Amino acid sequence: MGLRKTFFHNGAVSTFRQAIEFYIERDTAPEKWYPRGPDGGIVKFDDLPAQYHDNINKEPPFGGKPGDRPILTAADIDDIVAFLKTLTDGYRPTSEGTSEPSRR
Repeated sequence: MGLRKTFFHNGAVSTFRQAIEFYIERDTAPEKWYPRGPDGGIVKFDDLPAQYHDNINKEPPFGGKPGDRPILTAADIDDIVAFLKTLTDGYRPTSEGTSEPSRR
């Protein structure tokens, strides 16, 4: 995980920080992450079929209302990013896009 270059099913973000910020801010600052519809309103979860909207996590750290303060601080996010970067399982990607065990 610590070596990935893109995240999410659609590769929408390219850093751990962006991925964490999305989950922390998607409800409190949706205008940062979602497009606006023809009426000017924000279209949340626009890439997820409507029948799956009930499956979206809404309990903390998710949820909140637009304008609320995010549940994590910048320092909290830094700590999580530092931890996630350690999750390599000893594998390193090769130039062909496959993985091989680390030779430590």
